Amino acid sequence: MIIYTLIFLVTILIGSMIFFMAVVSPSVFATLSTNASSKFLRTIFPRMFLFGFIITFLSLILSYILGNILNSILLVIVAVSFIINRNYLTPKINNFRDKELEGDEKASTNFKYMHLLSVLLFLLNFIILFSIVIINYFNYNL
Repeated sequence: MIIYTLIFLVTILIGSMIFFMAVVSPSVFATLSTNASSKFLRTIFPRMFLFGFIITFLSLILSYILGNILNSILLVIVAVSFIINRNYLTPKINNFRDKELEGDEKASTNFKYMHLLSVLLFLLNFIILFSIVIINYFNYNL
């Protein structure tokens, strides 16, 4: 029963990540002004990363109860990645973006680098979470 709850939580997180990438982000840029989209994204990104951390942490607890070391290690990586994205990268990205809009060319390069790093961590999390579902499918024959 615990494994089903773990897989359910992980798939909810995967689904929310897909929804964010496929629906929320494109819709924001297609419908909101630059200023409004900036305010919206500065509000939603930290919350999305916190949501990801909470779901991952709950999954980690279940994985620990199951005694599944591989799941636990992978979930720790995902949890830490969400926290790095939320508490370190997002504030830096916002700061560099503000400086870029003021005309600072070095900030523009830093913004692109930090944004790329944030996206890569997000994709890494997605791949790890998807791997957890696949690995557990074959281990538990869900």
